[in-house]
Amino acid sequence: MTLDFQPLRLEDITLLRPYFDAQPSRACDSTIGGTFLWRDYFQTAYTLWEGSLLLQSRMPNTGEPVYSVPMGGDPRLSLDGLAAHCREAGHPLKLFTVPEEALPQLLARWPQAQVSKLPQWADYLYQAQDLCQLQGKKYAGQRNHIRQFCRRYPDWQFAPLTPENLHDARAFFRRFEAQRDKDSETFHEDTRKVEEVLENFQLYGFLSGGLWVDGQMIAMAIGEVVGDTLYDHIEKADTSYHGAYQMIVQQFSQYACGEGVAYINREDDAGDEGLRKSKLAWRPCALLEKYLVQVE
Repeated sequence: MTLDFQPLRLEDITLLRPYFDAQPSRACDSTIGGTFLWRDYFQTAYTLWEGSLLLQSRMPNTGEPVYSVPMGGDPRLSLDGLAAHCREAGHPLKLFTVPEEALPQLLARWPQAQVSKLPQWADYLYQAQDLCQLQGKKYAGQRNHIRQFCRRYPDWQFAPLTPENLHDARAFFRRFEAQRDKDSETFHEDTRKVEEVLENFQLYGFLSGGLWVDGQMIAMAIGEVVGDTLYDHIEKADTSYHGAYQMIVQQFSQYACGEGVAYINREDDAGDEGLRKSKLAWRPCALLEKYLVQVE
């Protein structure tokens, strides 16, 4: 049996959103943002089969096909379908960025499967109340940065992004991008997708907010809420404004964490040591580990 995988396109968001919104996992890979913002980098393709959404990606360095844990439908049926597809195609079934809670079901089905941890893909999960309030000794540093910001820029404002102020967000991001010249494919892909989100604001349907000083945007954050978790997909700040980063994290958390939101997922560190230290400084309540599972 060969499944018909089609390239994932921006216009598929509306069709596929119900599958993502019904996911029980708190891992960012199971969200619209986590999948669509990296669909070109991973050459992501999809098919709808027997009530399930099946995703196929390609590893950037090798082109090797890997698959996500199926969404929706009968899990056993969809996993068997993926296995049959891989046998027909002549490559092993490898499930990529598998959340820890999915491992028991997979190992019950395939006890012989090889499981490898993917430490650079672990998501940093925070208590929403912690980032909204920044209380206690562990957040003394962040509170100090915020106090300094407020003293230096007393006219600061935070507001949601709207069609009326998106021009400020685009202008800010152009300045932000021009100040950086990273020789990294992932950096440039991230840049392209931030621009895509701003150009397709209503289609993505994300929550978003910006920070202004003297009428000019200096930071923005964009994410989505699924279940009890806010996923911060995009955080950008002009760090020449001392404390801007801390301000946008707290202000966006307060704005986006409505009733029922208990956690904030600020995604992985991609193996970057500086990013790892920054995310740890915000005191995560958990690291959501992910795995590569080779079935056969």
